[in-house]
Amino acid sequence: MNYYDVFGVLPTASSEDIANAHKALSKKYHPDINSSKDAHDKMVMLNEANEVLSNQAKREEYDNALKLNQRQTQQRDISSSRAAKAKPSGGAKVTDERAEKAEFLRRKAEAKLKTQDAVRAQRDAWEKQKAKETSQKSRQVRYDVDRQHMLDILSSVVINGNKQLRNNMEIDEERHNATKVLLSMVRGDNEHLRRRAEEAERKKNIEQILSLVKEYNAEAD
Repeated sequence: MNYYDVFGVLPTASSEDIANAHKALSKKYHPDINSSKDAHDKMVMLNEANEVLSNQAKREEYDNALKLNQRQTQQRDISSSRAAKAKPSGGAKVTDERAEKAEFLRRKAEAKLKTQDAVRAQRDAWEKQKAKETSQKSRQVRYDVDRQHMLDILSSVVINGNKQLRNNMEIDEERHNATKVLLSMVRGDNEHLRRRAEEAERKKNIEQILSLVKEYNAEAD
């Protein structure tokens, strides 16, 4: 609080206005009249302000100092305001940089996960394909072995086991029919016929095998 505020007047107040204010306030706060705790301090401040403002030279010196102090205060306020405005901008810039860095790292991690998933999916597909091919090869090998085995048996029984029958029938036709029976047995698409053919083969029953061959051909046609 400056001396003018003590008297409740403006810096442009006249000497008479200041004297009247001092007189009125002194009556109010004089310790002989006012017994409040701050009355003494208030009177000390009134007398100090009056000593400066009632003297023209001291008042001019005080006014100059007051103006200088006001200018300095204004400059500090302006600097503080500029700093306050600049701070959010800088802070926003730092925040944006951090956000961009975080987004970059997130995208990088996401891309890495996608790459890992793609590699894993490709490996799984390759393993499944390899297992499928291995299974197919295994089945093909078993099929070829079974086919060759049954063909040898049927060819031996049907063609070589009965000379009279061999003379009466074409060898190529019998091989063809034997192959048909074989394929039916391996595929298992005629379970009843397969079992009858196996039983006939065990008993070396040539006539029954020939009958089965004809029966299969009839069903196939």
